[in-house]
Amino acid sequence: MYTVLIADDEESVLEVLRTSIDWQALGVETLLTAPDGCAALEQLGHRTVDLLIADIQMPRMDGITLIKKVRKLSPETHCIVLTAYGEFTYAQQAIRLGVENYLLKPIVKTEIEQTVQSALDNLHRKRQSSDKLLRENTLRRWATGNIGNEELSDRATVLNINIYQFFYCVLCMAKRENRSISVFRSALIERLSPDYEINRYWDEKGRNIVILGGESMDQERLTGAITEAARATGAENALTVAIGTPVTAAENLHQSWQTAVDAIELCNLQTAGLILTTSREENFSRYDPLAEQIGALFYLTDGPKRQAGFQRVATKLTKKHWSPERGTPLIHACIQVLVEAFPSREGIQERIYREAAPDRFPAEAEAAAEAIAAFLEKVWVLFAENFERYSPAVQWTIRYIRERIQRGEGVALREMCAQDGMNPTYLGHVFKEETGLFFNDYLNRRRVQRGAVLLHDQSRRIKDVAEEVGFAYTSYFIKCFRNYKGVSPTAYRQSLLGQREEHQ
Repeated sequence: MYTVLIADDEESVLEVLRTSIDWQALGVETLLTAPDGCAALEQLGHRTVDLLIADIQMPRMDGITLIKKVRKLSPETHCIVLTAYGEFTYAQQAIRLGVENYLLKPIVKTEIEQTVQSALDNLHRKRQSSDKLLRENTLRRWATGNIGNEELSDRATVLNINIYQFFYCVLCMAKRENRSISVFRSALIERLSPDYEINRYWDEKGRNIVILGGESMDQERLTGAITEAARATGAENALTVAIGTPVTAAENLHQSWQTAVDAIELCNLQTAGLILTTSREENFSRYDPLAEQIGALFYLTDGPKRQAGFQRVATKLTKKHWSPERGTPLIHACIQVLVEAFPSREGIQERIYREAAPDRFPAEAEAAAEAIAAFLEKVWVLFAENFERYSPAVQWTIRYIRERIQRGEGVALREMCAQDGMNPTYLGHVFKEETGLFFNDYLNRRRVQRGAVLLHDQSRRIKDVAEEVGFAYTSYFIKCFRNYKGVSPTAYRQSLLGQREEHQ
């Protein structure tokens, strides 16, 4: 549980920050406020504060002076600054003091919420290198589509990140052996740096994300450089590199990131080759309805009913035009279910391939149906093993979220806890500790995943889908959908139409 202190001389700003953000869902137990830097410093002298959010311009003591004193008094405190001024001098001063982030006024609720969530994530991981955090946070938000164009432009100037290249592409590197890939990574960057602007960071699953920008983006050139670097360093069997779809313009980078991460998530790292390439034609959306159906069965507590459900899925998959190749989407759908359920657990997909998936499903339909039902049962055993590692409170919360969204009902942490007599702050903290995600982040991911399934019905309007899965504003649904799926709901639906035309 965390303590957050907000210092700002504008009461209206304090009120917005106090009331509009679900601090308990972020694991914040104590929220303090101060009208200026002196009052904030006095509070810091009497208690430990995990995160300080301070306005730059305040009477008696400004934010920059306050942070300078905080660095001496409490160097472990993470800091975020707010400023109504766009001059880079303020941002540069703040960066030199090691602030984790800076935000421009007027405050946008979703941006401050995401920024606080990221800061608490860093506290959770006990990362102390504050001078690097702002750059890493910016790169992470850029790659995942969680930053606006204006804010990205401001940060890029301060942090010397070039966002004005013609093309961009994301590489996602995942280790296949328990050994360092730093030598390979250095060799690859040496080969690519003459042609590309390179930025990189580590994601929450220990994968190295490399952002490439250049005047052109030749996948054959990238493939050659990766192969050469692997051979030169003896790393051919040590890792897999997914090359995301090349995109034009910095604002589309999240599309390349999504395809690269999807490719890594769905592959068998034990048998995958060195390089995975993706294209705009690759359509991961086809797994969503099957994953939703399998997920609903996995969460059932009635064993016979669950097994009957496995039989229905197996019969449906093998009823018409069965071929062993159709088993691949089934495996991918199961991976999608377990990755969503256990986002912070590593090696989920490898265990599915190693412990549950057959080398090849039978060609004969009846035998294939039996093999599919047996495969689903084995994957459920992996699911149950991981789910039981969650505490009863977190298990109950996840089931509650799924059931409410399935019925098209809203979910709020405070109201949910009131029904079961739980402390919202404590639950928010435990939920983050065990799942690796904040409550609101998990909730929005589940809403988006359910929304994706509903979008397969072409008669449903996007506005109606947003409302049904619990988003009050369609614009926020579109933003979250793009963040988690890499494309807008409209583009997602268009990809479904293309898929149907291919099968006609």
